[in-house]
Amino acid sequence: MNQHLGFGMYICIGIIGGLIGARIKLPGGTLTGAMISVIVCKLFIQAQWEMPKGINFITQVLVGVMVASTFHPAMLRTLKLVAVPVVISSIVLIAAGCLLAIVIYRLHLLDAATAYIATSPGAMTSLIPLSVEGNANPVIVTCFHFFRLLFILLTAPWVLKALSP
Repeated sequence: MNQHLGFGMYICIGIIGGLIGARIKLPGGTLTGAMISVIVCKLFIQAQWEMPKGINFITQVLVGVMVASTFHPAMLRTLKLVAVPVVISSIVLIAAGCLLAIVIYRLHLLDAATAYIATSPGAMTSLIPLSVEGNANPVIVTCFHFFRLLFILLTAPWVLKALSP
């Protein structure tokens, strides 16, 4: 099977998985369903297809547009109200990621770039391409972020329930 046909199959399987995930109300159903369905497909088919050239750029542009389209001016007023917790949270998460990256690097488990990007807080959609551009190992970075996302999505309903009054 050629690269474009394989990619088309990933897209079809991902759409089906995303629809099923959303329908059965998986946490983060569309994203989780798409990821799980493509992974299961790849396990059964035992084949790897490279993404077509340029798809990374197109995906990043689409994600950037999607995120930016959620912006509205009222968010700036809201940011003023939550600026201190946002800054503190960001600093703590980045510092924790840096400390963990240093430990992983010093234990010779990963190279510095991979350890830093893998333990950085943020979205897979931006950190995985950054790993490619930053000479880190994108497979390892993907593993870290995929399993972190999966863990968050699977535990969030219980955590939110426990925090509810």
